[in-house]
Amino acid sequence: MIARRYSLAAAALAALATLSSAGAFVPTPPAPRAALPRLHSTVEEAPTETANKNVDQIKDTSRDKVMTFSYDMSMEPKYEKPTYPGTGNGLSGDAGEYDIVVIGSGMGGLSCAALSAKYGSRVLCLESHIKVGGSAHTFSRIHEGGKYSFEVGPSIFEGLDRPSLNPLRMIFDILEETMPVKTYKGLGYWTPSGYWRFPIGSREGFEKLLMEQCGEDGPKAIKEWDALRERLRTLGGSTTAVALLNLRQDPGFLATTAGSLPFVLTHPDVFADLSLTFDDLSKTVDEFVTVPFLRNFIDTMCIFCGFPAKGAMTAHLLYILERFFEETAAFSVPIGGTCCLGETLQRGLEKFGGKLQLNAHVDEILIEDGRAVGVRLKNGNIVKARKAVVSNATPFDTVKLMPQTEDEPKGLTKWRSELGTLPRHGAISHLFLAIDAEGLDLSHIQDPAHLIVQDWDRSLQDSQNLCSFFIPSILDKTLCPPGKHVIHVYSSGGEPYEPWEKLTPGTEEYEAYKKERVEVLFRAVENAIPDVRDRLEFSIIGSPL
Repeated sequence: MIARRYSLAAAALAALATLSSAGAFVPTPPAPRAALPRLHSTVEEAPTETANKNVDQIKDTSRDKVMTFSYDMSMEPKYEKPTYPGTGNGLSGDAGEYDIVVIGSGMGGLSCAALSAKYGSRVLCLESHIKVGGSAHTFSRIHEGGKYSFEVGPSIFEGLDRPSLNPLRMIFDILEETMPVKTYKGLGYWTPSGYWRFPIGSREGFEKLLMEQCGEDGPKAIKEWDALRERLRTLGGSTTAVALLNLRQDPGFLATTAGSLPFVLTHPDVFADLSLTFDDLSKTVDEFVTVPFLRNFIDTMCIFCGFPAKGAMTAHLLYILERFFEETAAFSVPIGGTCCLGETLQRGLEKFGGKLQLNAHVDEILIEDGRAVGVRLKNGNIVKARKAVVSNATPFDTVKLMPQTEDEPKGLTKWRSELGTLPRHGAISHLFLAIDAEGLDLSHIQDPAHLIVQDWDRSLQDSQNLCSFFIPSILDKTLCPPGKHVIHVYSSGGEPYEPWEKLTPGTEEYEAYKKERVEVLFRAVENAIPDVRDRLEFSIIGSPL
């Protein structure tokens, strides 16, 4: 229900955290637990003759392997929107004509729609779901008369509390919209060596962390970190000279990036490093970093884009190197839930005359003379687009909205064939917990967001090795009744879909497999709240189905 088969990971727009005072309390590491038993699941029962790479790769998740998942979508039937209880039937939406029609109200779609409306276009944004925001939305459950609200998508945001390099915050400012947040200055880590905390906004705090965690290699780790930052300093500086919001993939980038000219003139070496921007980050890390703790830390920073340093673009680290050590850097919790991200953009869209239609599923993008001229809705209505049709659906879903024809543009045919077997991330498992917080002391963890690593020798993409938990109610008291907490726990995106698609929701086998796969998520929270199962008000498991 929560993570759909081919959905792309929502852009996380930041991550990571901060070590506050020198005297911060460090909780005693929990007693070692027995290793998780090998799962008796459909993963192991899959016949070996199928040679399914998606499934086979999770049997050996050594650290040096990069996990990718590939599905031949060219063999699948025509896309039909699955209908889940509470998501709508997709049959709304009026006919009409606009300058720009945007498909999908995720962060990208809403940003495009709102900015286009601000600069004079007549805009319509169409959303299949009954809620705005894509993955950045919140759902609620009523339990014993109290309302509990849970996040389902990204939860770690940096730079939303003030004007910053965060593209989403830039768009809020352009639209002259505000979103209340509360900030925190750390990201908790629960690792084989115990608990530690990454400090955001403090270079001195990070160096102190390196000294504490690296022992006699502490000075060496600091030296290697400085060398890596120095190597990428010019490229990192370009992130302040050219806002991410200004980057584009057509000749128009010459106009949108013209403001960077003074930086380029004073840093001509940036041209020599341009190719490095999109190269594998591990090449540069291998050149400068040898201390294990530091290498592990860099991998966890990169995993927010779905891959460790091996497999991640250098560009992913540039923002972190440049921004995360400024004194003003902080993580943010949107008050009212991550649904407020979409609602803020919606306010901006409607303020400038744009329109949003929910429960309005697009069945087909209409193409005439080689260009998109509108869409056909699931209810049969036609919406014309004078200037453009913009899709915020995944590329895999978007291409299915354009039925193949003999006279279609060659570029579309090429795109269609290349997308057929394009590697992507696996699925994600979710666990939502509502707990009784009476007598619960959480002062030892300080922050809402935490990462848990079971084994540094295993892949950080392994959904049974790396996971996160987020307790927004530490800062946002509007999400649950007084004396309670809500917790969102989720795995890394390394869950293959094949074992799940053999199961039928609601059956005993399906329910047993769900519990099996999220046991590691329960254990993750027990690091910080050992009696979390005893405190449960209720729990919800979100599977890839």
